[in-house]
Order: sequence, then structure tokens, then C-alpha cells
Amino acid sequence: MRVLFEAGIVKEVESVEVKPLDFGDGQISGTEVDFLLKTGDNIKYIYSQSVPIEESGQRAIDFVKKLYEDGKADFSHESVEML
Repeated sequence: MRVLFEAGIVKEVESVEVKPLDFGDGQISGTEVDFLLKTGDNIKYIYSQSVPIEESGQRAIDFVKKLYEDGKADFSHESVEML
């Protein structure tokens, strides 16, 4: 699967996982998206705090669904920060 991360950067992805962001206190504070690249490297992103948790979770799930169905997806317009 191929993901466009930003203009000019396309990477081959082995898998993607969407999970709640929890800093250990049991309270969900955001949505995390973890990419496992075909090279074996991991890239982790969290959605910006300006995006409500419910919306970020749905956006992340919709992204993964499109990636799975089409084999390619554009992540460059998501409001995320790299961990």
C-alpha cells in the first residue's frame, strides 16, 4: 500500500493501526495513527488538539478504510503531528 505523507513523499506501508492516545492515566486524550513501513520503520502521528477526539477517530478510520480498499491514500491533508 502506498501513502502520500506530504508533497513529494510517498512511502510503502505494510500496516496501519489507529488507537486511542492515552498517556497512562486512563483518560483518552486523542487519536494516534501508527504506520509500519515496508522498510521495518515505524512512523507515529497524533491528531492535532484542534480536532475533537470523536472526529479524529472517525477521520483516522476512514483513512485506513480508503487505504485498504484502494491500496493508496493521501495522508498529507490530515491535521496531525509526528510523535
